[in-house]
Amino acid sequence: MDVIKIAIVGVVGALIFIYLKTNSSELSGLTAVATGILMLIMTIDYIFIAVDFFKNMATTSGIDSEVFKIIVKIIAISYLADFSSAICADLGVSSLAEKVNFASRIIIFVCAFPVITNLYQVVSSIIV
Repeated sequence: MDVIKIAIVGVVGALIFIYLKTNSSELSGLTAVATGILMLIMTIDYIFIAVDFFKNMATTSGIDSEVFKIIVKIIAISYLADFSSAICADLGVSSLAEKVNFASRIIIFVCAFPVITNLYQVVSSIIV
């Protein structure tokens, strides 16, 4: 099972991080980042499965492909920002982690404008 492999990588990475932190703090941060990236790479197949699932849902439900692309983009931005923010926090730069989260919220808000516009048009056409 992949989740067991990912858990093992995480625990081993944490143990190496703790060991290196007592000896050399520069390498401990890199260990945390490398472990996180490795765990992310191990989930790539699942990301593609999720995207295919949502593509099929959008096709069968009749959702506009542009709306689907925007929703996937928003989800990707959210996950990427969360991952980047966690790396910043792991490296001890929590102020930068907060700025990554704030910037991603602004980008997500702007990306959502077309979806909000479509929703407004649908609601106004129902009301009128």
